Amino acid sequence: MENKIDIKQFCGKNIVTRDDGKIVRDLIEDHWNKVNKIEIDFGNVLVASVSFFDEIFGKLATKYSRSELTDKIIMENIQDYDRALLNDILRSRFRQKELNPEGQI
Repeated sequence: MENKIDIKQFCGKNIVTRDDGKIVRDLIEDHWNKVNKIEIDFGNVLVASVSFFDEIFGKLATKYSRSELTDKIIMENIQDYDRALLNDILRSRFRQKELNPEGQI
């Protein structure tokens, strides 16, 4: 099974909404137990969308631990701004999980 997800190939210019992000998250989850590493290539395209990143990685962070995500997912060709945005989203989601481990609102 191919372990590389090319954002340009799967999303084209649709890299803004939660629906766009769900496409990528579904691909990651389909690959999760089939490969050791999942490479996500952003093709140096600036995404700059909290909704897109949160739908993918924020939701994965509610399901998997920080170490599981960092061990499994490799980010390639991601813009510095997007990396900072993604890190903020992940910190927020992991903090949310830490403060509310039962997932209750």
